[in-house]
Amino acid sequence: MTSSQAIALTAVEGALFEAERKGFRLAVLGRTGALVAIAAFYLVAYRWPNNVVPATLILAVAVAGLAPLTLVGGRWERIGRFAFFAFDMVAISALIAFAPLGGGEPLPQHFVFLSGRTDYFYVVLVLSALALSPMLVLWTGFCAVTGLASATAWIAAGMERVVGFGDLPRSPSREEFQAVVSSPDFLAISVRVNDGLILALSTVIAALAVHRARNVVRAHAAAEEKRNRAQQLLGRYVPAQVAEQLVDEGQLAPQLREATILFADIEGFTSLSEHLTAPRVIGLMNGFFGAAATVIEEQGGIVVNHVGDALIAAFNAPLPVEDHARRAVTAARSLQSLASNREFDGHRLRLRIGVATGPVAAGTVGGATSQTYTVYGDTVNLAQRLERLNKELGTASLISGATFEAARAACADAVAVGSVQVRGRDAVVEVFAFGKE
Repeated sequence: MTSSQAIALTAVEGALFEAERKGFRLAVLGRTGALVAIAAFYLVAYRWPNNVVPATLILAVAVAGLAPLTLVGGRWERIGRFAFFAFDMVAISALIAFAPLGGGEPLPQHFVFLSGRTDYFYVVLVLSALALSPMLVLWTGFCAVTGLASATAWIAAGMERVVGFGDLPRSPSREEFQAVVSSPDFLAISVRVNDGLILALSTVIAALAVHRARNVVRAHAAAEEKRNRAQQLLGRYVPAQVAEQLVDEGQLAPQLREATILFADIEGFTSLSEHLTAPRVIGLMNGFFGAAATVIEEQGGIVVNHVGDALIAAFNAPLPVEDHARRAVTAARSLQSLASNREFDGHRLRLRIGVATGPVAAGTVGGATSQTYTVYGDTVNLAQRLERLNKELGTASLISGATFEAARAACADAVAVGSVQVRGRDAVVEVFAFGKE
């Protein structure tokens, strides 16, 4: 197993554990609500004062049942869950075996099976399923079946005579059937066995349902972990928002919008790289491009592509940003400052930068198995032409007239170079250079 697979597995198991924890918390709160409802039923259904004592006891149990919530995060958390549901099943079993049926003259305890108290087993069993643990459900069902059997055995042991369906003749008449069923000693062990069997089957079905739910949670957690890993991987190349859209939708929606393009190239890099080994060349490039990407992203731009020793950055595509022209100009100044004041692998670099503002088409292009995000249009070509024009004019950064007009505040020191015929365009372009350069 690779380290990435181990990390993914740990993340999935962590998600399952957190789902169990939240489910158990919900089960505890649901149990409290159910007991409060039962206490209210006793207060309404029974007369004073026979309703006060059971209602008070039920409310006390409801409050005490909140104690397991204090174990969250502790070493006894898992054990506490099993003890919690075992306690409830023991309490229900004791209620069946010992609690009197009324406040008047005592009734035979086996009449309790006519009261519906055994239905409480199913309430607790359903609550245990919320914890998303098949073992916990099976444990709860085992406690329920054992408790029902124990309560039945205790009641039967205290009876002088036990009457059941086995006491009926082979073909009983109506009178004979009624005589046996209405007997005060009628316990019907076979019915109790059937109750236990149904309870056991319900437990197994609930455990299977919980197992299925765990698989769904596990699959969802695995998919989410894979999505996060893909997003983190993409995040090395594009901003987090772009990576999220790529993961969610599979591509970036095609756009046609006003944007500012920055084209930056390392001057003299070819001759520089001839004197460096391949690892040092790659290290230098990674160091510079990483620092440059940080500068650009701080201004809300995106490094769209690297072409050799050059980079293309877009502002306002694909992520919308206000004042994109100003941000691009600020980024250009910061990149020049970065190249002048910092060494990369022991070398100081010189940059040529072109910045242009105008309509830009952007989106993902390529085949079904390989795609890339890129920008197209005359504005992109103009930014590249301006970068190259620096070499002819002896400047370091050139911006188009449209960029200058949109970012006057950031171009206070800009110097007009004049109208320049840019290769590939019929019309001349107003071009400006930064005064300090």
